[in-house]
Amino acid sequence: MATLFSLIITVIKIVIISVLTIFYYPLNIAFLWLQSHYFKWKTTDRISFYIATPLYYLLFLITFILSVPIETMGEAFHPPLPGFR
Repeated sequence: MATLFSLIITVIKIVIISVLTIFYYPLNIAFLWLQSHYFKWKTTDRISFYIATPLYYLLFLITFILSVPIETMGEAFHPPLPGFR
């Protein structure tokens, strides 16, 4: 019974990680693109910088919220590397 329960929990974790990853990677790519332009706009184009500031922090917050469960649940599926124990 305990092995069936742990198998069900593992399947649920894999499904959650898969669904979160579908949303995380496109958002992370958009965030990294905006981040590269955001810091360039800070010195060259102040209007774009002010317009992009709320979007930058919103994407940062959403990306962070999605990455925390992916990182915490994903760490359980592989053993730690020797240098990180």
